Amino acid sequence: MTALTVKPAELALEEGKPYSTQFGDIYATRSGAYGQACAVFLSEGEIACRWAGKQNFTILENGFGLGTNFLATLKSWREDPHKSERLEYVALECFPVTDSQVLEFCAPELKDLACELSEKWPPCLPGFHVLEFDEGRVRLTLIFGDSRELSKKLLLSYDALFLDGFGPDKNPQMWEGALLRNLARYAKEGATVTTWCTKGDVRRALAQAGFELQKKQGFGKKRERLCGTMMAKRTKHTVRKIRDVIVIGAGLAGANVAYSLTKKGGSVRIVDAGVVPGAAASALSWAILHPHYSRDDNPLSKLSREGFLRTRSRLLELENITGQTLFEQLGCLQMAHDDSIYEDWQRASQLQLPFVLPKDYAELLGKKEASERTGLTLARGGYFFPMAGMVRAGAFCRALVQASGVPYRGNTEVQKLIRSGEKWQLIGIFGEVVDEASDVVICAAMGSESLLGTNTLGLEPLPGRITLLRDTDLNELKCPVSGEGYVAHMSDGYSAVGATYELERTGPWTERRAHEDNLAKLETLDLKAPEVVVTGGYYGVRASASGRMPILGKAYNEDRLKSAFYSKADMQKKSLWEEEGLWILTGLGSRGVSFSVLCADILAALMTGNPVPADSGLLKTMEPARNQLRLIKATKL
Repeated sequence: MTALTVKPAELALEEGKPYSTQFGDIYATRSGAYGQACAVFLSEGEIACRWAGKQNFTILENGFGLGTNFLATLKSWREDPHKSERLEYVALECFPVTDSQVLEFCAPELKDLACELSEKWPPCLPGFHVLEFDEGRVRLTLIFGDSRELSKKLLLSYDALFLDGFGPDKNPQMWEGALLRNLARYAKEGATVTTWCTKGDVRRALAQAGFELQKKQGFGKKRERLCGTMMAKRTKHTVRKIRDVIVIGAGLAGANVAYSLTKKGGSVRIVDAGVVPGAAASALSWAILHPHYSRDDNPLSKLSREGFLRTRSRLLELENITGQTLFEQLGCLQMAHDDSIYEDWQRASQLQLPFVLPKDYAELLGKKEASERTGLTLARGGYFFPMAGMVRAGAFCRALVQASGVPYRGNTEVQKLIRSGEKWQLIGIFGEVVDEASDVVICAAMGSESLLGTNTLGLEPLPGRITLLRDTDLNELKCPVSGEGYVAHMSDGYSAVGATYELERTGPWTERRAHEDNLAKLETLDLKAPEVVVTGGYYGVRASASGRMPILGKAYNEDRLKSAFYSKADMQKKSLWEEEGLWILTGLGSRGVSFSVLCADILAALMTGNPVPADSGLLKTMEPARNQLRLIKATKL
């Protein structure tokens, strides 16, 4: 099977109705898109009856199209006084429409809601896109990609499944038996499936997967529709209610975890060694927010891309809540490190590798155009990201704590964690119990290993310095530029060049050497580097993990992990070594701004049993025990 590539939908009008030229079919029945959504997919009110009074209700849809089913569901949810506390809507789509098409072709009854959706609409990029409504109580996770591949890697359990692809004769891939069986794997016991398609092959595949099916009266000219209930036993799909959570650390990782958990209804508080949130490595006045390009779209690039978009959304959300300026969209240029790399990027672009990049997301520029766009005389061209910009990193942390309303306890050192009954106790420097909770999240950067009681996480300290310049320096710079280093200049006078990686093996490092190293980076970026004056610097220690991928998930017990491995236990049973109620997010390295929001959302979903906004493959690259398992395997005789 050849996986389909994400491509923009090709729309036209046929007799006044939106029509797909790719599949030769209309997007909805001529009897009315909104009416079909209510009658077929919302089952004439049955979905509303099922979500009544629940804490969470999750819907999975295959074939998002113009978003009619989602918008109809959102309308029904908002109007229902007995609705669930939260609604999770996950949709798979390989040929996404544009924001303007969402608005132009929406059902008249959904015009206002379509405006909301179009304002949040993501660029046409493969992967996970999280859109929030109603202060986060409704979360739409759009996953752009081939459903046949995506259906093998989801991390969710659903209450209802909507099947709404183009007809089997027009788009047979959407109705393959293997795909339908894969989608059925995520159904809770009692979950429903609804579709207008009653084809025999579809019925047989769903029945084999455990759905008990029945035909009901159809909508419009369609005589029948199909409904089903999952009767097969389900034991693994459970939603874990958040009881009481302490987050240790209030940098970008910890502050975002606290914010993400409160949006899911959690009772959260923060314990932090700093005097204020964002007082350690996250205490930057400004940091660059931008994705990173790679032609193979490796896990690091994927996390960078999806994390960049998610951080951007959260920053704009916080600005609306707090009234603060946290993000300035200036764009950012990623300059190729040398001519051979730029030539490689050109070839990859011509071959559309790793995929077609929308111009509103990224554009490969030559040296002349890149220089004009940035205001520097650049050594070579590179990728320009127009949606990128500068973030007030420290202020971001404090705004997250403020907006979440969680109690913050600063100036508090935690020495270790002890399990006491069903709770974890935080032990202070005098052996006192600082606090205790059923769940603890460790977001303590390089201090995370000692709190976990191990030295096998694979964390490496990356000390670094940013050189601060006069407010009159780099005045011609229009946007931040990254390459071997980076340069930035803000309207408030912040002007900087960075950053060093002061590893022990490359030492000794002094403040003077660090500034000289940064100024040399400026010369690699700008062929006519101006005279600048150093006025100060910022020093911090980043915590980096193996492969530069963060460490995220349930913490592990080192001794139990070794015992399970050497006893040849089933290593899929992670409960053998995982610590119940103990979680970790660390190792964000120098990409904390880009990674922290998405990683916090992923961790919050894992903790609560909600749909995880990442596939299983990406999650595996971040699991906390990965380095310890590598060490065990390397030393095993």
